[in-house]
Amino acid sequence: MGKKTLPEVEALAGKILKTYFCDSDLEFMISTFADDIIWLGGGEKQKAEGREAVEACFRMGKDDMIACDMSEEEFHSLDLGGGSYLCEGVSRLQSKPGCDAYLDVRQRVTFIFREKGEALETVHIHNSVPYAAIKDDELFPVEAGREEYQRLKLALNEKSLEYEQQAQFLEHLYNTIPCGIIQFATKPDHEVISANPMAWKIYGYSSEEEFRHTAKSPLLEAETQDYTRIASIIEELTLNGEAGTYRRRCYKKNGEEAWINAVMRRIINSDGLEVIQAVITDITEQVSLEKAQEQERVLENRFLRAAIHTAYPQIMSLNLTRNTYSRFSYCQDGYSTPKEGLYTDMINSSLPNIYASYQNDFAATFSREALMRRFAAGEQEVYMELQEKDADGIYHWISVHMIKVENPFNDDILAIDLVKVLDSQRMEKARQEQLLRDALASAKAASHAKSDFLSRMSHDIRTPMNAIIGMSTIGQLKLEDKKVVQDCFKRIDASSQYLLSLINDILDMSKIETHKMEIASELFSFKEFLDEVNGLIYSQTVEKGISYEMRHREPLEAHYIGDSLRMKQIMMNLLSNALKFTPSGGRITIDIKEERRTNGFAYLQFTVSDTGIGMSAEFMERMFQPFEQESPGSARNNVGSGLGLSIVYNLAQLMGGEVMAESSKAEGSKFTVTIPLRLVSDDAEKEWNRKRQNLLKGFRVLVADDDPSVGKQTAFILEEIGAKTVWTASGFEAIGEVSKSLEEHRAFDIAMIDWKMPGMDGIETARRIRRLAGPDTMIIMITAYNWVEIEKEAREAGIDYFLAKPLLRSSIFNTLSELGKKEAAPKEAPASPLEGRRILLVEDNELNQEIAKTLLELHGAAVDVASNGKEAVEVYQSQPPGTYQAILMDIRMPVMDGLEATKAIRALNRSDSSAVPILAMTANAFEEDKKEAYAACMSGYLVKPLDITTLLRELDRVL
Repeated sequence: MGKKTLPEVEALAGKILKTYFCDSDLEFMISTFADDIIWLGGGEKQKAEGREAVEACFRMGKDDMIACDMSEEEFHSLDLGGGSYLCEGVSRLQSKPGCDAYLDVRQRVTFIFREKGEALETVHIHNSVPYAAIKDDELFPVEAGREEYQRLKLALNEKSLEYEQQAQFLEHLYNTIPCGIIQFATKPDHEVISANPMAWKIYGYSSEEEFRHTAKSPLLEAETQDYTRIASIIEELTLNGEAGTYRRRCYKKNGEEAWINAVMRRIINSDGLEVIQAVITDITEQVSLEKAQEQERVLENRFLRAAIHTAYPQIMSLNLTRNTYSRFSYCQDGYSTPKEGLYTDMINSSLPNIYASYQNDFAATFSREALMRRFAAGEQEVYMELQEKDADGIYHWISVHMIKVENPFNDDILAIDLVKVLDSQRMEKARQEQLLRDALASAKAASHAKSDFLSRMSHDIRTPMNAIIGMSTIGQLKLEDKKVVQDCFKRIDASSQYLLSLINDILDMSKIETHKMEIASELFSFKEFLDEVNGLIYSQTVEKGISYEMRHREPLEAHYIGDSLRMKQIMMNLLSNALKFTPSGGRITIDIKEERRTNGFAYLQFTVSDTGIGMSAEFMERMFQPFEQESPGSARNNVGSGLGLSIVYNLAQLMGGEVMAESSKAEGSKFTVTIPLRLVSDDAEKEWNRKRQNLLKGFRVLVADDDPSVGKQTAFILEEIGAKTVWTASGFEAIGEVSKSLEEHRAFDIAMIDWKMPGMDGIETARRIRRLAGPDTMIIMITAYNWVEIEKEAREAGIDYFLAKPLLRSSIFNTLSELGKKEAAPKEAPASPLEGRRILLVEDNELNQEIAKTLLELHGAAVDVASNGKEAVEVYQSQPPGTYQAILMDIRMPVMDGLEATKAIRALNRSDSSAVPILAMTANAFEEDKKEAYAACMSGYLVKPLDITTLLRELDRVL
């Protein structure tokens, strides 16, 4: 350890720095130099060794030293042993005011001291100033500091000039602004302190001195009635608070009348004084205009009174609460009603002159109590036409029109009574009635024309037609696959029925309105009815990305007696609306239950819920009326006649049921339909119960479904037919139960596995169960309405049978009754003639998209899909030239139609835009539509519904 303490070392370092940087004194620092000192400076080449060389470097730069203030010093020291010490210091250097250079940097210096007797000598200095502008012959960045000083000085001069120019501008603005500005004292005398030229010009003075000499206070010119008001406004002003305003009349120096408007605020002015500043505007012309307008209003009021009195020769104001009246005008000869009086007296005195057949109605209608009651109930007008006798005993047709008048002052019920002579109007009325009869006949003819037009709507009915033709073509191409063909036939049948319902919508509404609608009463399978509904709607929900689920609550019968076609019509109308107005990611749910049984009827309740856009309360009041649509133009793809809900309501009524609706905007809708269906005979029900009682006696069944309501209900049904069941909520739990049962040597005979479960889906669960249990356990897949897309993978995983939701008792019974009848797996599709071709399909209707895409892909084409013209242009433009060999373009689409999209593609600056074949694909079959398509540079024209032969032939032609 050395003789010196670290604080002593740091004190020496600080003294060297202060004398050098702050006092520009070299001598003390040089006096500490050791003979073998080494110095490193801030410049790139600043280095010296030995006392004489280091001293020479510092003395050479003495004249360029910049006097600085040093602050924020921090020192860190270390005893190196052997009497040597290291001290590192960091500080901020700022050039002192008055220097002709500018410096503001943080500098770092490192000293190594060595004991010499009782003192310390400096053997090493490393000074580092982070300033890139230090030159080789400078100890300080002298030249750079001077340049920075000059730059700041120049900037300061420029800013001073800018402020001076701003001051000149503000002074010019103050002197030329087209309103007066007066500053006056806050003291009670309110002496004027300053005024701009416009201020004294408004008052007619030629200079500020003259103005201030004559008008020492702005209030001295105020009239007596204005003085107190303005003084009160001034008293309420607070510093930098809200402004106070007033307008008043004044007189100029020459006595001329003028009007001013003033806005006053309490502020601190440029001299630091608290003053009242008033901004004054000359509004003389405005006031003159207002007076002229007031005169016009008076004249207009008189003209209106004259016109009203001509139309209504007798006008009275009524105060029904106080039972008084006052007559405004009385210009009709032959009547003698007093100018004012009691309302009841006026009515009673009029009764003898009323034609006898109108007297009772007049008294009941215009009695004071009746009018007060009707006005209090919200009515605004009471009107009656009658005959009244004049002074000459001649009866005239008159109208009495009572109109409620809003009373802004109290609760008295006020009204105005308008009496008009109608003799000439009655004659005109007879003529108008005949015109109305003629117009009614024309309206009926127009209504028949509308019904005829709607019954022949082509566009809306082409969607199911397209499904029929498309599924027929798919079936023909898959003849070797019996299951696919059967599925196509089912879809064709369902679409045919739906097409028939669409065509019959208009006719049905006509039948309903003419009371000719007949409701059938036939035995039908309830499961087949639900399967048809699911078959029509499920694929559409999948394509649109909507979650769809049909749930039921047992007991439900296998068969009912009723009109299944009309029931399906009701369900499809409700589901179609839900599908149209529920966005992707939404949810549609059907809940079915038997509400009650009465007199041989089961009242089934169908609840269709969605998370769509919902309906407004206003629309819900009229939603069951024919042709009503809340937003008919909101989406072109949401086609419909506007009759769906009206048909639902009327069919439910005709079937003895009811419809209820709940909805809110942006929260979805819920429709509940209750339909009574006749029950089948008790003998048939008993026979069914007898067959099912012991169907699974002694069988152990595993049920895996994540929906507790479905899982528990299925387990309950199975237990009813003799099975011992275990329900699990996931695939993992199911595998655990299988492993447990095998360990206990009680394997499950049947496993019923839901397809879609969280964590592990049904196929993977079945695959693992098959590995554990082998072939002894029958595995049944519970699917969501259609299993064609997963059948191959499912059978490879070991699944034996498929069972579609909803899991009715009858469907479970029938499936378990046919155990052992496995079906063959589907065969591969034949080779396609369009192999290797890539086609862009532009179609906004999702079903048409599916059919066209499927048909093209079955023939080997790769198909990209766009849902509107704008999207088609963007998709085409995003791909390199030559990507698409053809484009199939629908004409009528939202956002951008097919014609505009074709023109946009043809106008693109790329090598294939003019040559790529674009085929129109539309339901518009008229010749003028075809001409428009070719005028837009389309290559061909295909009319929906698409025929695959025609489509392939046309593609072959253009390719």
